[in-house]
Amino acid sequence: MKPRKHFNLASYNFPLLLSCFLIIFLASCNKKRENFIEGDSSPETSDRTSITMDGFIGANAFVDDPVERMEALGFIREYHLWQWDEGNGDPSYNGYPDNEMQWSPNLVGWDFDQFYRTIHDHKLDIVPCLHGAAPWLQNQQNRFPTNDKPTDQASANTKDPRSYLARSHYLYQFAARYGSQQVDPSVLTLHSGQPALSGLNLVRYLEDWNEQDRNWEGPNAQFSPEEYAAMLSADYDGHGQQLGSGGKGTFGVKNADPNMKVVMGGLASVDVNYIEKMRAWFHDNRADQKFAADVINVHIYAWKNGYNHQGGGPALSPEEAQFKEKLQALTDYRDKHLESLEVWVSEFGWDTHEGSVLSPPIIGQFDRQEVQAQWLLRAYLAFAAAGVDRAQMYMLRDVDPNNPQWFSTSGLVTQKGEWTPKKSWYYVYTMKNTLTNMQFAGEVKANDDNILIYKFKDTSSDRGVYAIWAKTSRGYTATNYVLPIKGAKTAQAIEPTPNSTDGKHTTLAVANETVQINVSEKPLFISVDFIE
Repeated sequence: MKPRKHFNLASYNFPLLLSCFLIIFLASCNKKRENFIEGDSSPETSDRTSITMDGFIGANAFVDDPVERMEALGFIREYHLWQWDEGNGDPSYNGYPDNEMQWSPNLVGWDFDQFYRTIHDHKLDIVPCLHGAAPWLQNQQNRFPTNDKPTDQASANTKDPRSYLARSHYLYQFAARYGSQQVDPSVLTLHSGQPALSGLNLVRYLEDWNEQDRNWEGPNAQFSPEEYAAMLSADYDGHGQQLGSGGKGTFGVKNADPNMKVVMGGLASVDVNYIEKMRAWFHDNRADQKFAADVINVHIYAWKNGYNHQGGGPALSPEEAQFKEKLQALTDYRDKHLESLEVWVSEFGWDTHEGSVLSPPIIGQFDRQEVQAQWLLRAYLAFAAAGVDRAQMYMLRDVDPNNPQWFSTSGLVTQKGEWTPKKSWYYVYTMKNTLTNMQFAGEVKANDDNILIYKFKDTSSDRGVYAIWAKTSRGYTATNYVLPIKGAKTAQAIEPTPNSTDGKHTTLAVANETVQINVSEKPLFISVDFIE
């Protein structure tokens, strides 16, 4: 059994909750066109090779997190419950096909139009992770279990895309409002008080579910690869526009906005076999044989036993947990079978509470906050080297600083209401600033087996950065290490430090195309005027 994070919906006081919400983790057109507030006039290129490190570095967050704290990242994965947008626990709500969507504000009180606009205005990218079944499904009047497969009928065939019409319609409506294409207002199923807006162009990605392979909640919640492929096919494009009597209809993301990218729900582990079985289902059941997602998505954690909390603690480092090797196997699979798809790691991280089995050990002079910060940087670097396209750590804020439960203190900042930056917030911000507009350019062989060196090159100039660190977890250092910087004439060391979003900068003397530096288990960045 693998413990995971989940929403405790019973803890919500929905009538009073207008501007914030409580998350508890146990384990795991009525408005004229000129009044539209839109994003960019055209969607960004879909070519995954255009993603640079400032867009690669991401985190999980929530609608009520301050955007100023999100700015340490370039990409946000937003947990978003279906029921917030329609019904919200009202036992009298009918649901599909008599939907009454509410976005601005929604039933909880959040204004998602304004939230996504704020994210856009701060030049961040976002993927709403639309998870959790609507409680009104199957006429259960607010009793349908959140994590169960969201079929329209209890007796439905879970491997048939036609069993997920309500879910597919919801994703169509979401994509219609926040995607790049305007649709006929008559197809929008809105509450009477909501403006009939579409094509706001504020969201480029939608994620469909979360950890659908969960094997710790029973068969009603655990999707087989074939079951999830069936739902995803419905949610992607209405199963090749076969759902509903009207042909294209109001089903699936792509039928509302062909430009929006569909992200498969993040698997709880790196499971290539699960993805291959999905691919086989698409081949056998879709007329176009298309893999019905634009992004392959997985989660990975550095449990001591490699699987779950039952192995105890402390957690492993990214290198000990073989993050690079495991993700390399996935990107190799992608390159062979699904070359155009992005690969994401949408959850990874470490706690800072000493009692958590997911917290790192104290290493020499480095406390747990320091080691968490170092290991997060090393994980991002490992994923970049493995060919991953985006990575989102778990998560922006702590849940409860006094709780030893895993996932309670994984934040870059402290708990909701405080949001005080931890060391990791500064370190990640520094790496994002240092590697802005750069892409992974290869590994440099070190003359010390304990040391890793990665290159990053600016996409529009000769500039680059070497990232260098000791991959050990025992306080290893190398004094006056000689780093070759072929072709470079100037070099500057950038050391992540607490209380700085740009790090400590030190000009280095270049001699015979080399510099001397002190290497530790904390990544050090060497910025140069030229890199191959």
